[in-house]
Amino acid sequence: MATRSATGASRPLIGIRDRSLSRARTAGEPEGEWTADSRRRRRRRVHYWVGFDVGKAFHWVCVLDGEGKEVLSRKVEAVEEDLETICSELERLGGERTVGLDLLGGPATLLQAVLIERGERVFHVPGVAVNRARDAYPGEAKTDAGDARVIADQLRLRQSSLQEVRPREEGEAELRVLVAHRRDLLQDQTRRAARLREVLLGVFPGLEAALDFKREGALLAVTKVASPAAARRLGEARLRRWLKDRGVRKAQDLAERVVAAAKAQHRKLPASEAKATLVAEIASEILRTRERIAELDRHLEELLVASPEAEVVRSLPGMGVVFTAEFLAEVGDLSRFASADSLAAAAGIAPVLRASGARSYQRRARRGNRALKRLLYRSAFSCIAHHKQSEAYYRKKRAEGKGHHRAVIALARRRVDVLWAMLRDGKTYSERPPRAA
Repeated sequence: MATRSATGASRPLIGIRDRSLSRARTAGEPEGEWTADSRRRRRRRVHYWVGFDVGKAFHWVCVLDGEGKEVLSRKVEAVEEDLETICSELERLGGERTVGLDLLGGPATLLQAVLIERGERVFHVPGVAVNRARDAYPGEAKTDAGDARVIADQLRLRQSSLQEVRPREEGEAELRVLVAHRRDLLQDQTRRAARLREVLLGVFPGLEAALDFKREGALLAVTKVASPAAARRLGEARLRRWLKDRGVRKAQDLAERVVAAAKAQHRKLPASEAKATLVAEIASEILRTRERIAELDRHLEELLVASPEAEVVRSLPGMGVVFTAEFLAEVGDLSRFASADSLAAAAGIAPVLRASGARSYQRRARRGNRALKRLLYRSAFSCIAHHKQSEAYYRKKRAEGKGHHRAVIALARRRVDVLWAMLRDGKTYSERPPRAA
């Protein structure tokens, strides 16, 4: 808005007296107008927030500007050519760009690799957070386009609290895959062992009670004789020789228990032949999976040899090959944790403060990385029996009135402090000499 001066010339209501505060015009630029170059410079200062709703066959991308206004929203096929095309579109927007994904790994692996190789900054916006935040937006409909917009907006609002996705080295990526596969195999073993006992109870209950199926010899025995009739036909002497030829320790004692259980049962139970076949098949699968797990453990140990962090972590009492591999696979880049407290909070072993008005208390964490929490808990529990300092700390917590579970969690929390200091300084574990009296 302008007014007329006494001479009739228009003048602005508010003028800038200090010309140093005015934008300097480039050479050849008309006064009061923006050139194409100046517009490009202004556009480069815009920050774009990109949200990908990850899917198996296709993804949906939504781009918001700094004010949360939608710039782009469309479907992207989950093939490399289309992913390269959308990355080129993002680059043509100019400005700074930050990308959020609601899923890592699996169907997002190719997208993640393309984005990182194209130089985009990628952050993980957890799907749980997206689901909870969706209720704060208008409308009840759930669509891929809507989820992508929520991801982009949550990234815009919460970037500082989100985990940045960094490229993994080949050895680190391989370690993570093998650790996850080993965990799946162990879960399958637990289900097979339960199924084995359930089926065997329906055909040969006496044998189920007589043998410990955590031992290889017991599993080998039921691959040969899974019914009372089969055990009686084979006999104790031949069963003993068969077990001994396969390297089973205490073959004589095992054969005696199997035949004794068979002689105590003469009634044939329903579908006994089919169940005996199933028992032998399940036992064979358990034995083969054990060999596969042992092979994986050897491979993990080979990978850890090439990692300097592995030597540091493995030196802590209670951290063997498997726990060290799981720790490095779950933690990844330690620099994403600001302190030992943040690492403990991420693992879910740090107490959580709950305060409202005059009421204040601490409770156990309900969130966090469950796999990381499990390995820290199990490693702390395993070292109580053979590490004096850990046992002393555990006994101290029990004396304070804590139960067994809380005392082990407290020990695991203390070990995180030690492990953090070791990795920070790049030093292996060493016992602190006792203080002089």
